[in-house]
Amino acid sequence: MRLSETLAFVPLFEPKDKGASAYVSDAVDLSLFNSFSAFLSFGAITADSVVTVYGDATSALATALTTAIAFKYRLSAADYKVALSDQWGDPVTVAATGLTLTAASFDHRTIAIEIDPDTLASGARWIAINFSSVGNPLLMSGIGIGRSRYPGHLIPSAL
Repeated sequence: MRLSETLAFVPLFEPKDKGASAYVSDAVDLSLFNSFSAFLSFGAITADSVVTVYGDATSALATALTTAIAFKYRLSAADYKVALSDQWGDPVTVAATGLTLTAASFDHRTIAIEIDPDTLASGARWIAINFSSVGNPLLMSGIGIGRSRYPGHLIPSAL
């Protein structure tokens, strides 16, 4: 089994030292997946930042963030290169207002934001992830992994 033909790997955030502006992922079409998780990895966090997930019926939401949605995340159990850094804590529910990332809890960790495409509001099939303009600098990157509804050699693009 080739994972690249079973799972879709969706680039969300290139590794970046986020500055004073918001940092928004491309819009992702969740109708192509049975399940979807966004893995966001952090380096140094020097001030609080807020991550919010938005859902909408159009791919234009990446430039017009209007409908924030609740989501669940799991936090890696340890910092990078430390025993248990590949283990995950219990799911935590986050209100639509978003998750505040503090250095004390998220510095040098990874979070998995898990979204069930079947629970999005009627007509909504696209999501985008936004990091607020506060909390600078914030070193981070992110990739989405979806279990494709249409596996095979050429999985349809979700972007």
